[in-house]
Amino acid sequence: MATPPMPVKSMNGTQLLVQIGNGATPEVFAADCLINTQRGITFSSDTNEDINPDCNNPDDPAWKEVTKDGLSGQIQGAGRVHTPSVKSWWEWFISKDTKNCRVLLNNVTLANGGGYWEGAFHLTQFEVTGERNQKAQVSVTLMSSGPIVWVDAAA
Repeated sequence: MATPPMPVKSMNGTQLLVQIGNGATPEVFAADCLINTQRGITFSSDTNEDINPDCNNPDDPAWKEVTKDGLSGQIQGAGRVHTPSVKSWWEWFISKDTKNCRVLLNNVTLANGGGYWEGAFHLTQFEVTGERNQKAQVSVTLMSSGPIVWVDAAA
């Protein structure tokens, strides 16, 4: 008996929300309208490489061993400039402080893999651009500072 096809469980790009914490107790997270067209999160790791020679055949090419060392995350966002948000993003950029952020798979249930990544982030890049006869655009980059955790959606 053939296995029936299983469709990919997907979501729209607008359901991926970058939420910024307000620092209150308890902390409230909200998506800022400044990030309104593109958003994403990228994870990377630093590695150390070592060559493990074969003692019986020292002239043969040896296999590399790779060890993960440091982990980090980067959030990217972009969109049309939402002017009421510009000042708060600028103040975050010139500050030495991090903000707690979430990248949420919005309206995705736990049964379908829903949840969010959360961690402390620095605003490391803030770009506002404009062209003649077009709306001004913005792009931001947030770099993690410390661990990022995955939190399952509520059941």
